[in-house]
Amino acid sequence: MRRLLATVGAVGAALALTAGVALAAITFHSGPTVTFSGASATATFNISGLGNSPARADLSVSGSATWGCKNHGKNVSPGHPQTTATGGTNELLTNSQKNGRSDVSLTATLATPPTPTPQDIGCPNPAGNWTVYLVSLSAVTATLTIEQPIGTIIFGPQTYP
Repeated sequence: MRRLLATVGAVGAALALTAGVALAAITFHSGPTVTFSGASATATFNISGLGNSPARADLSVSGSATWGCKNHGKNVSPGHPQTTATGGTNELLTNSQKNGRSDVSLTATLATPPTPTPQDIGCPNPAGNWTVYLVSLSAVTATLTIEQPIGTIIFGPQTYP
């Protein structure tokens, strides 16, 4: 009797482990592809194998903000430093198409960092009439991660480009 219970317990444990692996058996039918446009990055892919467990795709983006100095006469002083900018988004994934496949398009946009002071970026005569303005905000890298169940990573983190 003990041997039978031990065997049943071992088989049950093996099935539990196998079921966990089966849930994470995702298949990409296209992508993931990440494209960059200005301050945003967009990840697109077609995926199956999500089953009925909740899944989430997270896309984080990082890049730079370039600042300039302008005086009241609208004269610009070039050549000022960049600062780091970050942003991110996430989306719950569902089996929204035939055969459990889902098309996913996820866009993350950089948040504008706090505006530095004229002294921080070296404006001429920073105590004078200079103001700081945002010249550009550019996404440079993006990181995609997929979790299922939420909190358990099954893809990534994968960084692009």
